Amino acid sequence: MMNGIYIHFPFCKQKCVYCNFYSVASEQLKETYWQAVTREIELTANYLPDNMISTLYFGGGTPSLCNREELDNILQSIRRYYHFAPTLEFTLEANPEQLSPSYLKDIKSLGINRLSIGVQSFNDEILSLLNRRHTGKEAKKAIENAFSAGFENISIDLIYDIAYRSADMWRQDLQTASDYDIQHLSAYSLTVEENTLLARRVRAGQRYLPEDEMTERDYAILIEMTEKAGFEQYEISNFCRNGWISKHNSAYWQSVPYLGIGASAHSFNGASRKWNVAHLQQYIDGITSGQPYEETEILSQNNRYDEYVLLRLRTREGIHLNEISALFGPEKRGFLLSKLSQKVNPSHYILRDNQLTLSYSGKLFADSISMELFAEE
Repeated sequence: MMNGIYIHFPFCKQKCVYCNFYSVASEQLKETYWQAVTREIELTANYLPDNMISTLYFGGGTPSLCNREELDNILQSIRRYYHFAPTLEFTLEANPEQLSPSYLKDIKSLGINRLSIGVQSFNDEILSLLNRRHTGKEAKKAIENAFSAGFENISIDLIYDIAYRSADMWRQDLQTASDYDIQHLSAYSLTVEENTLLARRVRAGQRYLPEDEMTERDYAILIEMTEKAGFEQYEISNFCRNGWISKHNSAYWQSVPYLGIGASAHSFNGASRKWNVAHLQQYIDGITSGQPYEETEILSQNNRYDEYVLLRLRTREGIHLNEISALFGPEKRGFLLSKLSQKVNPSHYILRDNQLTLSYSGKLFADSISMELFAEE
């Protein structure tokens, strides 16, 4: 049985304009937060179907602000209740400015074997626009330091679909990334999310998002250059070389149970979801008192079907119609095929051998296509 654990570290030096993950630009409560995290690990020890862990992921926020001792303390707490699979994928999200040779040596000694580096761009102008703290030079140095420290599984994040960035600038970012022997690349379109600095700036009249044709242009460049560089697109925003898919990401898309620890963290055990309050002090107070501030949703058959459609359509494998029948009944298979023929442009999908996948053009509209296929309450 595969299970995953996600640890949320909600502290940052400063907020990026686009970020809608729960975080605070302060480390004031870090020590008491880690104490609460340790307590929550104990409180949720029986949440997952079994105690074998295949993926462990420290995300944020900026978890690379944690020193070796802090990370090791959390690891020791996890080991009291869980066993790590021999093939454990252990990921730390990191900002380039923290990845010094000495820090990389420290975290590698803890068993961290995968780095997800928030590069976003190698262009200083774009980094400034996104309110990132590092420079393009620091991003390159971080990747080089990671290789020198012996990390083999390195992923970097890039953002595209940004106003004022030319096609050549986007090509240069992708070329720089592919020149390194990284095994994984995540590329995300800049999106205006509520309660972000970006949303406030856009409302104030600042232009961040390009015209639609530039979005399609940037996506076309992304597909062209990643394919040329030997990357395989296994999900709309994720690309890997040599089969190095992200086990952590893939587990979400395959509905594998996972436990989320920390403020705002989500969990899924197969039958229900729960999520912690997105407030630092409330999270600490609730966990410390033994009465966490959390919400739970029992998933109906339609909920599970909608999630299956939404997540699977984003992947290379897409939706298997026989699996729809097995999981949700043959009537749901008929429902999906009926909706597909009525609501979705035929040029946006490929239906072959009982497998439904999105075409190149369909990937640009993945979420809206999924919504057309959702169950009717």
